[in-house]
Amino acid sequence: MIKFFRQIRYSLMEQNKTSKYLKYAIGEIVLVMIGILLALQVNNWNENRKNKLTESKYYCKLLDDFELDRQNIAVLYKESEYKIETSKSLLLELNTKNKDKSYLLNNYLQGLRTNAFVPSKVTITDLISSGKLNLLANDSIKNNLIRYYGELDKFLYQLEINRSKSLERVFLYDDYLQFGNQYYDYVSKSLGNEILKTLPVNDWHLDSESKYYKQFQNDLVFFVTMSEREKQHFGNIMKAMESTYNQLKTECGSNKN
Repeated sequence: MIKFFRQIRYSLMEQNKTSKYLKYAIGEIVLVMIGILLALQVNNWNENRKNKLTESKYYCKLLDDFELDRQNIAVLYKESEYKIETSKSLLLELNTKNKDKSYLLNNYLQGLRTNAFVPSKVTITDLISSGKLNLLANDSIKNNLIRYYGELDKFLYQLEINRSKSLERVFLYDDYLQFGNQYYDYVSKSLGNEILKTLPVNDWHLDSESKYYKQFQNDLVFFVTMSEREKQHFGNIMKAMESTYNQLKTECGSNKN
């Protein structure tokens, strides 16, 4: 095509038709400019299409993170309920004074046990660190994401405080040997049975006036309280993510259709 136009231009020049040549030259410039504009338009269209596809993928990845978090929270919520029931049952069994120390302590550890909630932040971290957050054209989702993850950090901090306080309880006992048999395996391997026989035995679990009995009892009440607070925090996290989660479901679902 370029060769064809070049031949016309040379023919006009050879025939000394200056005015026609100028008109032709201007027309050729216009055609080139139109070609450049069309190329830019096509390039912009391709770029926008790629950005739209990337945006759609991010909505679905964010949704995957939210769904994984919801599943983990559901599991942890049930664990909190289990710890509450275990601690309550143990309080009643402690009062009967017909359970041995190893049984009480094993169940005590069940009430103490607590798992940390580690949210999936892979996608939001990628969006922020790569500077691609602006690819999300839905301003409502974008603003809700920023709000939600800000609130989530506060809930995680509160959960970690609860978890730390629960774990600290076991270290408040001033005599581990009197406190319990959960250390027996470690102690027996280090000291041996001959030395263990020389150590005092205190059946504090049978004496409601014993300081260890009262401390043990207080711990169980504390575990119930902390587990109830955990449930509240998990419930608040679920509420905080609800609107954004539904928006992501809508965006991801519409992009798949």
